[in-house]
Order: sequence, then structure tokens, then C-alpha cells
Amino acid sequence: MLIKCPLCRENIPHSYDYEEIRSMVLGHSNKGKAWAQTQIGMWYLGEESGSNFFAFDEEKGLQFLKQAADQRDSDALLEMALAYSEKTLKWDESKYMYYLKEAADLGHPGAQRMLGLAYESSNDEKTRLHYITLAASQGDAVACYTLGAYFMCVECGLTKSLILAKHYSEKSLEDDEEIKDLVPFSACNFSCALLDLDEVRYEGVMEIPGHSPIPKALFWARKSLELANDSFPMRDNAIHVISDCEEAKRHCANCMKENECASFKRCVRCLGAWYCGKECQVQHWKAGHKIDCIKRK
Repeated sequence: MLIKCPLCRENIPHSYDYEEIRSMVLGHSNKGKAWAQTQIGMWYLGEESGSNFFAFDEEKGLQFLKQAADQRDSDALLEMALAYSEKTLKWDESKYMYYLKEAADLGHPGAQRMLGLAYESSNDEKTRLHYITLAASQGDAVACYTLGAYFMCVECGLTKSLILAKHYSEKSLEDDEEIKDLVPFSACNFSCALLDLDEVRYEGVMEIPGHSPIPKALFWARKSLELANDSFPMRDNAIHVISDCEEAKRHCANCMKENECASFKRCVRCLGAWYCGKECQVQHWKAGHKIDCIKRK
């Protein structure tokens, strides 16, 4: 069954029908549709799946992108900015910033994040924070990580907020493929925020069923070490989180009986709670551990 475009009712070709896709996009490009011109430009530059439709041609690729950028297509504007960042053209800061700002002001989250980070070398913290926040509000994972770090480390004129540091760090981890190199940092920030927040809310009592930060903090601290390289600057922070959380293995999470012989079993799902027996594990699960428990990935 063919799928039709909800606007023009044109048949949308199957993903494997490459020739029909090429023909459709070319047709729309000839009609002056900016999105199609952007797509063809990226195909000519070999930056999109389907680039085998066209032989690599830098001049033609930039020509199509420029046509789309002149129509204020945000994707094309961002690509033009990247072209002037020495990706395909000679570095030109004024043109790079012009195209980047145009794309950002049209709401492109990637451009907003890049523009915000571009202001890191200047003293304009207000503008930097403005664009990073806009990108984070659209779910850009790198922007979420950055904003979480700002709230955690008190940067850009912000006051420290463990709640917002936790929120944005956790949100960045929803798309860990996009921030692969930053996952160890974001994971460590998230685990630290969880424990610090518990200290503020519950005066350091970490084992309240349904409100315990231990399973999540342990999981993400371990994850940060697992993915980090040898020069990871936050290694000590992650180790400290793990050490604090593993104090819980000294006693049963339910009845608080001392683990004198180190023989307690732990929750096999999250590895973040220890029990003297099956009965205590079941009781603790019902009391709230089912909320705290996190499945290891």
C-alpha cells in the first residue's frame, strides 16, 4: 500500500525504491522547494544516505544549498555555516556566524547549540546561555548535557540547582548515541546530582524505599567508568559515588540486619540493594524498591 503525503497527496515511494526517490526529490527541487534543494545539495556533497544518486560534486552541492539557504531553509543554513567552518570552503568567521545565527533563530536545535558553544570563547555568557537553553528545550542531547553541567558547576551566571542538573543530565542520556563521547561526563554528573539531592532532601538517608538514589547512582557511575578513557577527569567523582552507594551492602536493605559474613544476596536487576533473605527482598520490593530499581542495559 502506497503512503501519500498529507499535504499534496503525492505518493511517497518506498525507502528501497531509490530511482523513484531521486526522481521525486529532483522534481520538487525544480519547483523551487527548499527542502528538496537541501537534500540534493547534501547528496552531491556525500553527506546523506542516498548520496550514491549523484557523483560527488562540491560546486553543485554548495549551489543547491545556497539556493535553499536563500529561502531560509534552516537545514541548508546550517550546512552553509558548516561549509564555511573549513568543512568544504575556506574558513570565514563572519559568514559562519551569519548562517549559524540565521539557522538558530529559525529554531534549528543543532544550530542553536553550536551557536551557544561558539560564544564560549567570548565573555557573552547571556547569549551563550540563551541559545544553549533553546536547544536543550528541544531535546538536543549535547545542549542538555551542557546545561546540566552549567547548573552542576555554577557556570554562565547560574546559581547551583541540583534538580535542574539532574533533569538535564538525565535528559541528555536518553539519546546516548548522539553524545557518545560525552556519556561518561553526563553519567557522572547525573549520579553525583542524585546523591547530592538526596543529601539535601532526606539529610543523607539514602535507603528510603521508593526514594533511594542508590540503584540509579550506582548504575550511571559504573557506566561512566566503563565508557571513560584513562584520562577521564571525573574518575574520582564516579569512584566516590560508587563507594558511598556500596556502603549499603553492610546491611539488609529491608530489616537493616548487619551483613556480618558478607553473605547477603543483592538485587540481580539493578545490583544496588542487598538482602539477608528472600522474604526481605519481596517486602522491600513492595515497599518501594520497584520504583527505585533500574534494569541494567
